[in-house]
Amino acid sequence: MNDNRMKFHITRKINGIRKRSSNVSTVSIVKVAGTGKKQLKIGLEHFFETHGGLRKIIPAHTNKILIKPNLMMGEPWTTGITVNPYMVEFLVTFLKKEGLEVIVGEGAGWGCESADAFKKTGVADICDRLGIPLIDFKRGRGVHIPVPEGSLLKDVLVDEIVPECDFIFSLAKMKTHCETTVSLSMKNMKGLITEDRERLRFHLLDVNRCLIDLNRVFKPDFSIVEGIIALEGIGPLKPGKPKPLGIVAGGKDPVSVDAVCARIMGLNPADIRHLEYASLAGLGTIDKNEIEVTGESVEAVKPDLYECPPQKIEKLSPYENIKIINGNPCSNCIASLASYLHGYIDKKIIERATSNIEILIGGKARSSGTGREIAIGNCLKKYHGKLPFVSGCPPPSDAYLELIDRGLKGNFDIATVNSNCKVVFINKDNEV
Repeated sequence: MNDNRMKFHITRKINGIRKRSSNVSTVSIVKVAGTGKKQLKIGLEHFFETHGGLRKIIPAHTNKILIKPNLMMGEPWTTGITVNPYMVEFLVTFLKKEGLEVIVGEGAGWGCESADAFKKTGVADICDRLGIPLIDFKRGRGVHIPVPEGSLLKDVLVDEIVPECDFIFSLAKMKTHCETTVSLSMKNMKGLITEDRERLRFHLLDVNRCLIDLNRVFKPDFSIVEGIIALEGIGPLKPGKPKPLGIVAGGKDPVSVDAVCARIMGLNPADIRHLEYASLAGLGTIDKNEIEVTGESVEAVKPDLYECPPQKIEKLSPYENIKIINGNPCSNCIASLASYLHGYIDKKIIERATSNIEILIGGKARSSGTGREIAIGNCLKKYHGKLPFVSGCPPPSDAYLELIDRGLKGNFDIATVNSNCKVVFINKDNEV
């Protein structure tokens, strides 16, 4: 470990275990007049003015800055799924004017190549034009960084360049998430993890606690949440719906920033597990009495209605005759199933139902022997040949259709679904 990385790691270690101070956290909210590039630049300039300018935010000794944008699956920013790419452009431009070294880095979501996400969102062109390194965290060399006082993780696996940076901007999107309720500043840090299997481990253990352990070491030094077009409903992907709010929020304490954003979304931060855990761990505060909101007030920007996902996986199904058995699934399986149940299922299937079904999801889900069960996802492949089973990681939403339709009609013959999303029946000898 070189001197800079060692210095950074020591600093992060101290930050990770520090106790909450009595100081009031400041979170600013600014309105952006529109979605145009010029309007966004003016809005972001105003945002930094509310914090006294960049030089007041960034310590004088800072050598290298990492901007971590949420680029997820490379969807257009207007879907509410990814951050506005001009946020990246203007932040880089502002920092370069201050003579600071800047890199941009992200590891795209499961099943998506980061290079594709960079290209589709326009961030690749922006970084190329500005001469800024754009790092794919899923392609670089990983290093294990110890987690002091970790509740579940002893270390985290991140790209080797991350510990070399001594200041991190979290450039997050204001959106809902069907597993963590919200995806904001702290959740955005999960993109630092280099390997998909390591990210999957977060979900198999407890993603909310693992997020806190990650932020003990790599808590952003400054967080910006773009809510110009946010996401509501069943996020973090579709069928989540874009929600135009026209705002940017942020501050030095990501816990406070996320708490304020949660309140804008109509949620109580204490009901969001990873925010409550972060507060208890001393990483920041969610107490509104300890947070000063500058610029616009929460009440001034809070919409009359912000549709949020259920806060428990068991409540994911909107139908009484479809029960979810929670086995700590990953976000991809949850999003895939939620997309089908909330966005694509034919309501006539529900109306014609003569039986209830139980859907097992996640590697820890267990059959109770009711005879009315369907298992989904590769982590439940032990039920292949024992229950109706849908393979995939995650299974495509189309694959659920016929098995769920048959189950709601009381037919639970042992079957699987092939690559063409067609049901294939299996005999008693486990042969197709």
